[in-house]
Parts: sequence; structure tokens; C-alpha cells
Amino acid sequence: MGQPGGRRFGANGDARVRTLPRMESAQTRTHPWRHRFLAHTSRAVYGTIVATAIVAGTDAAIEEWSSGDFLVTLVVTLVVLWVAEIYADVLGDMSDDPLRIRLRRAADENWPVLEPIVPLGIPLLLGVAGVISEAASVLLMMLVAVVALGVWGGIAARQRGG
Repeated sequence: MGQPGGRRFGANGDARVRTLPRMESAQTRTHPWRHRFLAHTSRAVYGTIVATAIVAGTDAAIEEWSSGDFLVTLVVTLVVLWVAEIYADVLGDMSDDPLRIRLRRAADENWPVLEPIVPLGIPLLLGVAGVISEAASVLLMMLVAVVALGVWGGIAARQRGG
């Protein structure tokens, strides 16, 4: 093997110059966190819907559960969903890449499933801290979920030129 960026020799011995990939300008370059967030908005929407459905499904327990209980349920549900998505993607990945590479790719692609933990968890944390009542924190979390779905829908429409 030759030096990085140096000359390499083909099968017949002729020298080929190795070129570096073209760099994007600073204005058009996408940052990894932005790409991860914007490229997979459907997974963020999916995580938000699942989390909201879990909380709505436990609505009967709103009198018995604390904001902390709802927060733990939210986090555990989305982490289990994230791991299940990774597992399914790795099983369905037909590439010859090593398992470590396939796991990393699947984890990266499914990361947005975990993103709803932050916006939906903040109202629940306010309830845990006693800033707002337990019932108000759950209702605020549901309101934040609806707003987040609207925002992610707008981002998805903008990505597709809509």
C-alpha cells in the first residue's frame, strides 16, 4: 500500500494519482447532528407517536402515577423501541459489512427515535420538580407532542421541497 494521498500503482504497474474527495463550502456543508436530525424526521415522528400513545394509553393511571412514573415509562419505551429498531435493521441488512459496522449504522439511522425524550421529558421533569402539578405536566407533555409532530411535519415538508 502506498502513502495516503500519494501515488498508487495499478495491476499493470502504471502510476495513478490518488485524488482527495471534493470538499463542500462552509455554507453548504451539513453537520452530522443536523443530517441525523433532518434526514430521519420520520423516525422522530414515529418515536413521538409511540411515546404519546403510551402516555395516552396510561391515561387512566394519571391519578395514580407521578410525573416521574410517566418519565420513566417514556424513556424506557423509547429506548426499547430504539434497540428493537436496531435489531430489525441489523437482521435485515444484507451487506457483507462486519457486525460492528452494521450495528453502528443501524444505531445512527435510528437515533431520531430517541429524540422525543428531550421535548416530551421536559414537562414531566417540571412535574417531578414540583414546578407544575402532576396532571398539568402530563397534559403539557401531550401538548408538546402535538407541537413537535407539527414541527417535524414542517421540517419533512421543507426537506422535500413542499
